[in-house]
Amino acid sequence: MRRVTKRERVTEVISKLDAFPKTLEDAKETSSSGGAATVCAAVLILVLVGSEVLYYTGTEVRYEYEVDREFKRDMKMWLDITVAMKCGHLGADYVDVAGNSSDETTRGLVMESSHFDLAPNQKAWLAKYQKGKAATGSRGLDSLQRFLRVDREAMLMPKASTPIEGDHDACRIHGTIPIAKVAANFHITAGKSIHHARGHAHLAHVVPPHEVNFSHRIDRLSFSDEEVGGHTLDGDVQVADERTTMYQYFIKVVPTSTQALGQKQPFFANQYSVTEQKTVVNHKRGSGGLPGIYFKYDLEPLTVRVVEVRRSFVRFLVRLCGIAGGVFATSGMLHQTISSLVVTFKPPTGSNLPSSSPQKAPPK
Repeated sequence: MRRVTKRERVTEVISKLDAFPKTLEDAKETSSSGGAATVCAAVLILVLVGSEVLYYTGTEVRYEYEVDREFKRDMKMWLDITVAMKCGHLGADYVDVAGNSSDETTRGLVMESSHFDLAPNQKAWLAKYQKGKAATGSRGLDSLQRFLRVDREAMLMPKASTPIEGDHDACRIHGTIPIAKVAANFHITAGKSIHHARGHAHLAHVVPPHEVNFSHRIDRLSFSDEEVGGHTLDGDVQVADERTTMYQYFIKVVPTSTQALGQKQPFFANQYSVTEQKTVVNHKRGSGGLPGIYFKYDLEPLTVRVVEVRRSFVRFLVRLCGIAGGVFATSGMLHQTISSLVVTFKPPTGSNLPSSSPQKAPPK
């Protein structure tokens, strides 16, 4: 008698643990309907696997929320606004809750004469930009994914393709303002400002009333580290019907950082939401205030982190196994159910019908 080796003994033990018993070839029964169901299941699996591969090769954006702990980190405010008044009749000031105040000269802003009207290519760009904002909502938080794959040139208004005729009838105020992470108020009003121990005052009475017009166009207003991306008030245009109109923008800044795949350091986008209020100042009717454009902002105590990551390979394999097993199991159950229904409701064939031929009479 041949001696059983240790390897054969181990193989025999393992074969007894087989959870996938095989069916004898003589016991298998094939059918055309089963073959059709198998082909359909295979095609469906290929389609689903293809879509799953495309999904895996893409990236995933994760949002994380926590309390903002970086209260000492300074911020920037990027500003580019055109007001339909001459620069000599305007004053721009910054005041925060800590008592710090300054005018446009000390904050690094530039005021230059410009045209309020736009060139044809700029009007086309502005109309396209406003249409895109209207589709996503222009007063709420913008989609943060645009900062992951941002096109800087596409987000900035192009230069005029043709010179604009006529004298300069507006003032463009632009630049970067370093600000602290506290509530503040930046405003543009008629008349230059004079700073004193209790704050500042505007020489609005020296500006002729017919020269006052606070119609304005906001080309850029952001609190990002860099001048990139599209923001809530970018491309906003306001035309004043009255010369004593006061525009107030109540802004809530949300400290936000975005980090694209392969980016070493996060980009602080600092998105914001805004509520606008338009008032016609009439002291005789009890509506007080000083006509102008006011940006009043405050910061939220929560911070948002947006990170772009690769999808998990293990999860990809699990989903592929689920697709293959699920489609085959479901198609098998459907095929078996349909086959049973066909057999149950199929009319009997001619061989199974009772014979109608006359029977012979039994012999007497």
